[in-house]
Amino acid sequence: MKINKILVSTLIIAMVAFSSSSLADDVTSYDDLDLADLLSLEITSVSKKKQRLTEAAAAVYVITAEDIRRSGVTSIPEALRMAPGLQVAKMDNNKWAISSRGFNAQFANKLLVLMDGRSVYTPSYSGVYWEVQDTAIEDIARIEVIRGPGATLWGANAVNGVINIITKNSSETHGGLVVAGAGDEEKGYATLRYGGHLGENTHGRAYLKFNDRDSSYAPALNSSAGDDWESFNAGFRFDGEIGKFNKWTFQGDIYERDLNQTVGSLFVNPNDPANNPPNFASPYQLLNIAEKFDASGWNLLGRWERNLENDASFNLQVYYDHTERSELILDQENNTFDIDFQHQFIPSEGHQLIWGLGYRHVKDDFNNSYGVRLLPNEASSQTFSAFIQDEISLLNDKLRVTIGSKFEDNDYTGFEFQPNIRAVWLPKEGHTLWGSLSRAVRTPSRIEDSGFLVTSIIPQFPAPAIEVPTSGTSDFESEELTALEFGYRVQPKENLSVDLSLFYNEYDNFQTFETTSFTNAVIPVFPFVTTVPSQFIFDNKSEATIYGLELAMDWHLKEWWRLKANYSYLELSIELDSASTDTISPPVSAGSVPKSQLYLRSAMDLSDNWQLDIWAHYVGKLKQTSFSNPQSIPEYTSLNARLAWFVKENIELSVTGNNLLDDRHPEFAGERYVTPTEIERSIYAQIRWEL
Repeated sequence: MKINKILVSTLIIAMVAFSSSSLADDVTSYDDLDLADLLSLEITSVSKKKQRLTEAAAAVYVITAEDIRRSGVTSIPEALRMAPGLQVAKMDNNKWAISSRGFNAQFANKLLVLMDGRSVYTPSYSGVYWEVQDTAIEDIARIEVIRGPGATLWGANAVNGVINIITKNSSETHGGLVVAGAGDEEKGYATLRYGGHLGENTHGRAYLKFNDRDSSYAPALNSSAGDDWESFNAGFRFDGEIGKFNKWTFQGDIYERDLNQTVGSLFVNPNDPANNPPNFASPYQLLNIAEKFDASGWNLLGRWERNLENDASFNLQVYYDHTERSELILDQENNTFDIDFQHQFIPSEGHQLIWGLGYRHVKDDFNNSYGVRLLPNEASSQTFSAFIQDEISLLNDKLRVTIGSKFEDNDYTGFEFQPNIRAVWLPKEGHTLWGSLSRAVRTPSRIEDSGFLVTSIIPQFPAPAIEVPTSGTSDFESEELTALEFGYRVQPKENLSVDLSLFYNEYDNFQTFETTSFTNAVIPVFPFVTTVPSQFIFDNKSEATIYGLELAMDWHLKEWWRLKANYSYLELSIELDSASTDTISPPVSAGSVPKSQLYLRSAMDLSDNWQLDIWAHYVGKLKQTSFSNPQSIPEYTSLNARLAWFVKENIELSVTGNNLLDDRHPEFAGERYVTPTEIERSIYAQIRWEL
């Protein structure tokens, strides 16, 4: 650990804080809510119903709208750095690797991400294209982050966590808003939004958003990484009521991304005479290719809620999502239709029952390249689901036990059963003890079922080169998790809260890459015969174990000063089956996550119209994050600061600096297609004007 950097970060926070201790008492509040109100926030992602944060039987953390504003972040991935238990790593200026409780990668496949209940989990690779997940960040009401399984309610792939990004009801966004900023890395960005009444019980808003971002630095090129990009978003939301018992929402978004990247390595077809020596040097790769590519899409979502007698209710949600992406390695199009129904009622005293039904249809279309192929290039898949959950109140409502399960039938692995049991005990005011035992599964993606990836090409002369692929197979099974969790939330003082979570996870049928056969190759440079793999396939021949803890603290030292801190620790081990031939997966699975992460944030109201936020983030060493790139990522500490001035009540000027301790540092190395980069120091200024 770089103790000196952590000490510098902590010292700067303390010096600024104590130098402000003589400020006038007439200061603005850090948040509209005091600590008790924050702990009583109603969340919906844990149980698919409204419940107080303190009463949730899960490791849950809420990033509020005020947290987002005061951090100065300009993207959702950067906002997620505030949550304990999440690993957020920037691969280059338009790619992120984000996971919960281990197994991080560009397409981390055990974390389900939702936008207002709409899944943004890509069915192609499993994972999330974070650069296209965006909205007017000022419209986000909160981000609910659940670490641990959420599969009983949300289904397959909600294995290690669920992130639900929830936007504000349009009744809360009347009037106009203009946000604009510029800096060295954030070259320019702007958001325009307007909302208001559309009728007696109907509200609406619309927004436009644009960002222009600069490139990061590529050590291998000793220059810019060529990963600058522009993004455009537009969207709307309407909310209304029909009578006393019916509420409805209709919303949609459209986006366009013009992105640049430097492709580190791209294989070419050795069977093409133009690619053979002497016309093309072995080993049949193009290196450091500058590429312009684009991504676009749109979505529509509708939701209807009806309140019934005796605290009963039901809601129906339907959405359609269309995405397109065009790159050298693969062109892809995905269309998703999803419908979800749930009903909540009280069948008898002490019981609260929720059940629901769901259906999802995904249709894809790929334009394959030599290096990445989906076979067939067009396909459709369906998932049928049902869930039921009963919350039982005991001991005068001080003990609540929740039992439930999700049942799914999908086209890849058939029937899946994902039960859990959760309990929360409220022994006295300000104390919450909870525990859970859950089973969750991660179902295969299209690439694992029917993909074909060129892993390497072994040159031979004069014989044809040997192509070594990694192939998907319909025999690939779901990865299974059994998770045991415990937690304790306590508010020992009116101005202090502490949240501790402990977890132990066991994974079966864990993904491996198995060699199916071998062949003899003649190496041309210094001719000799060696035995090499002729093919790898996706398989399930290993087990994994993860255990750790997460600690979060919120401390209101003064009316004008607040500290937030969190720490996470994780241990991971992989055990291969005796029949496994995989030697490449375990180092990456175990080496792609840090053992320790530490986050510390200070938020101060310096006066009526001045605010100062400083936050430091420490991430431990990553031993290996890529199959094709064995480099390690050193531990690092980033220091960030934001100073804001309210010129008027409705006009805010701010300056934000990120990564202030060093010129640049790496955070994550991806596979051969992504050139390793380092994230640079950045400073940008912003104006926010509410009309």
